[in-house]
Amino acid sequence: MNFRKWERNFSEILSRTKHFSLRHDRVVNPRNRSELDAYVLECADWVNIVALTPQGEIVLVRQFRHGIGKTSLEIPGGTVNPGEAPELAAKRELLEETGYVPEELILIGSLDAQPALQNNRLHTFLALGSTVAAPPEPDEGEDISVEIHPVASVDHLVRSGEISHALVLSAFHWWNLWRG
Repeated sequence: MNFRKWERNFSEILSRTKHFSLRHDRVVNPRNRSELDAYVLECADWVNIVALTPQGEIVLVRQFRHGIGKTSLEIPGGTVNPGEAPELAAKRELLEETGYVPEELILIGSLDAQPALQNNRLHTFLALGSTVAAPPEPDEGEDISVEIHPVASVDHLVRSGEISHALVLSAFHWWNLWRG
């Protein structure tokens, strides 16, 4: 099927927050010409980092997530600041959240974070040779604990539901593809 672009007849920002803007668009379906409302969360791009130590461990973070109302075991990650390259954001977020710095940083994949509702991309980096360089300095709104796990435990952590964040699972998929 040959899909055509939807026309946007009207667009307005309904609300702005620190993390996103809510945009309302009035769009036309090219298939039947019906006019519809679409809502988009305009978000900055994100990065997440699969950080591996020289000892064959993975650096994870546990933090409270308001959306699910409980803590979540994840890989480090965060928002790309305006004008910041994703690679620099990955290095910054890894250092801020964990105190670790990588010997080598490799982009292993990028994807649309949630294309039904959001306009941003997620960039996944592999941080090889990650070692402690400083104490973590989380953002004001973060309460993070750093956990070091054997790489071999990742499958168990996923299967048991201990790691259940969809974007973390996508990062593990990119990592598996990179490993071959």
